[in-house]
Amino acid sequence: MTGRGLVVDVGGTTTRLSAHHDGVLTGTTLRCATPSPRTAPDTDVAGLRDALFDQIAAHVLRLDRQHPGSAEDIGVSFGAVVSRHGIVRDASVLWLEPSRGFDVVRALTDRLPGARIRVLNDVAAAAWHYRHLGRFVLATVSTGVAFKVYDAGLPAEHRVLAGPELTGGESGHTVLASGPGERLPSALLRAAAAADPEARAHLERLGVPWCECGAVGDLCAYASGPGMIRIAGMEARRHPSAFRDSALGRETRGDPTRIDASALARAAATDDAFTAGILHRGTRPLAARLLQLCGDLGLRRAVVVGGFAHGVGEPWFTALRRDLAELAVPAGWFRDWTAADWDDLLHVPDDADVAPLAGMAAYTHDQRQQNRMIVKPVNEHRLTLRTTERPLCGAEHVLLRTRYAGICGTDLQILSGARSCEPDVPGHECVAEVVEVGRDVEGVKEGDLVTVNPNNPRDDDDKLGHNRPGVFGELLRFDAGLVRRGQVVRLTGAADPRAVLIEPLASVVRAHDLIASVRPPDSMLVVGAGTAGLLHAMLARRRGVRSVLLATRSARTRRQAVALGICPASQVIALDGRSADAVRRSTGDWGVDAMVVAVGGGAGPAVVEALWPVLADGGVLHMFGGFPAGRTLPVQAGDGVDVSAVRAAARAQEVTAPTGRRATLTGNRGGRAGDFRTAVTLCEERGPSAMALDRLITHTVSLEAVPDAAAELLATGTLHATPALRVVIDFALTGHVVRKEPPWHR
Repeated sequence: MTGRGLVVDVGGTTTRLSAHHDGVLTGTTLRCATPSPRTAPDTDVAGLRDALFDQIAAHVLRLDRQHPGSAEDIGVSFGAVVSRHGIVRDASVLWLEPSRGFDVVRALTDRLPGARIRVLNDVAAAAWHYRHLGRFVLATVSTGVAFKVYDAGLPAEHRVLAGPELTGGESGHTVLASGPGERLPSALLRAAAAADPEARAHLERLGVPWCECGAVGDLCAYASGPGMIRIAGMEARRHPSAFRDSALGRETRGDPTRIDASALARAAATDDAFTAGILHRGTRPLAARLLQLCGDLGLRRAVVVGGFAHGVGEPWFTALRRDLAELAVPAGWFRDWTAADWDDLLHVPDDADVAPLAGMAAYTHDQRQQNRMIVKPVNEHRLTLRTTERPLCGAEHVLLRTRYAGICGTDLQILSGARSCEPDVPGHECVAEVVEVGRDVEGVKEGDLVTVNPNNPRDDDDKLGHNRPGVFGELLRFDAGLVRRGQVVRLTGAADPRAVLIEPLASVVRAHDLIASVRPPDSMLVVGAGTAGLLHAMLARRRGVRSVLLATRSARTRRQAVALGICPASQVIALDGRSADAVRRSTGDWGVDAMVVAVGGGAGPAVVEALWPVLADGGVLHMFGGFPAGRTLPVQAGDGVDVSAVRAAARAQEVTAPTGRRATLTGNRGGRAGDFRTAVTLCEERGPSAMALDRLITHTVSLEAVPDAAAELLATGTLHATPALRVVIDFALTGHVVRKEPPWHR
């Protein structure tokens, strides 16, 4: 598994990019200006966003040429209120408007298909850079003010104390309790929040600061870079002679509109009293907030980063230290603090400029050491997302990284309790890459693309995703026995979501081989139009069966089978009381040579009872799905046939049907190694005669979306209110993604 990746830090003024290896920045850091209304006032926000992500994509490709493969994994530190899924909540500090709902991940994947994107708020990213400090609050003072608390003693996913979406810490946008705005008319405040220039001019005359987010008198209005610059302009206009005689006045030639961060920094460096007063107006409420956080959470360290704070430099930190000392009260949490404790409270790092970028690299590397998986709690009918440490690979282990997995009807039956299995981790259809091989394992190597046969050929009760943990996890660890038994099946092509269908297709291949070993069919009736039923119909046509009929109860699934081109409308019939008559008419009263029953639940025996009359004399009845354990199938003589025994042994048993005709019963559970090899060949075929397996994939979801998707599939058989066949989990997707695949019209 490569430790390479790229990281991006989108700041209010500058965007930076760098490569990293195992979480450590490497090579050159690229810098470019962040498109902003402040620098491009004539460009609308949509245009600014496009320009930003266009230039990020261009620089990513440039870095990938220098560090091949690094663009497959990208971490983004984003200077706005943004969820862990990359959905913007408020980007006012970037674009002077919230841009709520903007999707950072989608903006990048549209430009960089196939890349795995992780997103953190820039303050959370910076906190990861200082993880060696243990427990602390990190404050950033730049175009905005925000806080994050980091606790190295917690599990990785909880180290930054925040909400489930890793949002929170934006108390820079909370109004100060004793702010001057509380005494002003609400209509004036609303107008100022709506960017009314006359209202904001009136607030300036009153000396009341405001923030781009729309708040009046919040912490950002005082302590952020833009806020402090506006305060400096207010003071300069309210006290023109003091301003004119100050170092700040000389730096700006007496023009308040020329005040910027650089002018403040130069003036502050001269111990200018006028500028020092401006700094204290911003640092005092910030000091109060830091002390509140330390007192609330029992913290002994506050780390301050941010372009404005470090740009102004030591005069700004001197003002903050003085305010902390003046506001400190030796009571409560602070009662037993020593002078050394107070000296250690404020940590001023000398590498704050790289903190978001370096922290994002550390976070990305850490996340790659974690393993996320879908878990079914025992005796519960729900799925959850669990994060654990990356599994270690022992001498007799093989470690796979899952690329795709399929959600099938069996998984939903286990979820509902219709099957009493408790696999912990569900799933048995996957495409995966071998990422580590134990020294005593032979037959696979790192980099191999594989699928797995979930069925132990030596023990019918040993099945992945049934009574053993399955494949709904990012990293899968199996023992060498799985390889020795031929259950790890190598693929020859590129990773393809269609390959999740190799497992059910192998089972279908085995069924058709069993049928053909008894009687090569000229006609076949497939009962059930789920994914398995459609695979049976497709393979029968692929192998030259002249007449293939498909029967299903649902009008929706009948229409779907026709729309997908699986069967013509004339050969799709309703499964009801008139089904037998319809089949006899279609076959000239002769009946079908073979009938495959591939239905859900326990409907198989009832279906067979109703359709015995359509099976020709000497025909084959294959019991593929819908037959509960312990059920017998009535025949003309004896106590009936043990369906489970026939299916477990994949045997053929001759019987006399209730109609008096001769019949052979067959059945199977899963495929064998040879069946998988055949299925792989069929899946990887291309050309007009190839099986169009992609038509059976109706939806793609991210791992995080699986619990909700499975619940909807179980309840309605649909996903986002659209009919579902095979739903594929794409492990490269981040966030909560449910995507309907385009319909096929072939």
